[in-house]
Amino acid sequence: MKHIIPYTSFQEAIEAFDNGGKFFNLFSHAHDGVVSPAELGKVAGVANNKQAMILYLMMSISRLDNRSRERVLARLDSHLFDIYEKYRPVHMSLEQMLERGKPGISTTLVGTVKKISSALETEGSIMVPLTVGAETSFTMVPIENSYEVYELRSEDSDAMILVAHHKEKEALPERKLRVGGMITTLSQADSADLEVRVFLEAQYYMEED
Repeated sequence: MKHIIPYTSFQEAIEAFDNGGKFFNLFSHAHDGVVSPAELGKVAGVANNKQAMILYLMMSISRLDNRSRERVLARLDSHLFDIYEKYRPVHMSLEQMLERGKPGISTTLVGTVKKISSALETEGSIMVPLTVGAETSFTMVPIENSYEVYELRSEDSDAMILVAHHKEKEALPERKLRVGGMITTLSQADSADLEVRVFLEAQYYMEED
């Protein structure tokens, strides 16, 4: 999971985004006044995950004033703007996510983070893709096999959701954070009579006062 330090001005943001992409991105040019998917992916730290790059974009400019955010979005090339329109995240309270969070969408959530140490507390499995040659299938694996699992608690109610990020990433600070990621289904063992739960597959976080 990547720690985002949000931009404080339009100029700071556009200098970061208008970066020319990687050396092999022949059609992206630094400082040409246009931000391409390759350039945004470079600063977001992702190559092909369109949903993640838009999440990074919106979190990193979230503390700019409305006019500055509009100016940044106006610099996106037409293809990147279409990606933004499709994948822009929704900010929710924890209560709203528990009531109507839909798997597959990106969201940002604010709460206090605490690591869960007991496997019994995180009993459940996730769908993991397996690719062999040209064939892709899916298998269920326990969530703790792939992720470090945290709880994210509201300061205004008893609402709590599970947050998970890949084990090879640096651990989350256990304090108040804004966490961004994709809502993902958690299937519980022997859950035929239980409601399917969701958790946040976290990709970025920001410090909150």
